[in-house]
Amino acid sequence: MMWWNQSRGRMFGLLLVLVLTGCQQSPQQKLIGRWYNDEMSIRFRADGRVLLFSRSGRAEGRYVFAETQSNNALSKAENLVLDVIRDGKPRRMIFDADFLGVDRLRLSDLTPQARRTTDPAPEFAILRRGVEAPVPATVAR
Repeated sequence: MMWWNQSRGRMFGLLLVLVLTGCQQSPQQKLIGRWYNDEMSIRFRADGRVLLFSRSGRAEGRYVFAETQSNNALSKAENLVLDVIRDGKPRRMIFDADFLGVDRLRLSDLTPQARRTTDPAPEFAILRRGVEAPVPATVAR
């Protein structure tokens, strides 16, 4: 009987590990959706398209996200690139994207023209995940 309890405990532990690791999203999957704060709203789509609204206006285009880990907590990695069109002009925006939990994202702007000469620290924004509204079911007529 003791053997049965030990085996059952091991099986439960193994099952728990498989369930927890199988349910985790990749960083690319976690990025998908709407993120916003008082200054901006940005939507990342699974097909690589991005839509950005800010005080500078609307920008639309494509993004590439490659999650990288830095050896130094103070250094930034260029892991998110947006190639967008704003006001008819192409623009490349480079960020260090860092998840601060399941519903917070820090974007540090590493775009060369965004860097300030008096303060070498990059500008950043903390965004929260938007709640996606359910898509209403269409009624058959």
